[in-house]
Amino acid sequence: MATRRKKPAPSGPSLHNLLNQANREATSEMRRMMSSEGLPVEFWRVLEVLADERGRSMSELAAAMGMQLPATSKLVDRMTEAALVQRSADPADQRRVILHVSDFGLQKVAALERDVRQHRDRIGRAFGPERQAQLTELLQDFIRAHR
Repeated sequence: MATRRKKPAPSGPSLHNLLNQANREATSEMRRMMSSEGLPVEFWRVLEVLADERGRSMSELAAAMGMQLPATSKLVDRMTEAALVQRSADPADQRRVILHVSDFGLQKVAALERDVRQHRDRIGRAFGPERQAQLTELLQDFIRAHR
């Protein structure tokens, strides 16, 4: 009778579990900050990209946020209904739509940017500049490896 070999017990949480937990922790604090202005975290992510007032096509916004185009489109629809984002025709190509942050959206950014900056600074101090740069590079490598 052959004996079965047991698989070794994992030495700790998997990378995917750690990434999920890190995302939940970061999103949880952001959610608390955003709730003061009645915004979902996903809205903040879009507002932050569009706040430079350069305007973006839907595909440029999706790429900047690391999202699929259909999900980005649905999110922008919700934000347009909330008067946070405006659409306009691209002057160079009338078939394309350019997205802009609205004045109301800019008000939300102004109301939240100090708290967001403090949150990011707190995380940065906990890691230090060298480890923060290393973590950023590792996460970017991870994202590229999964594309």
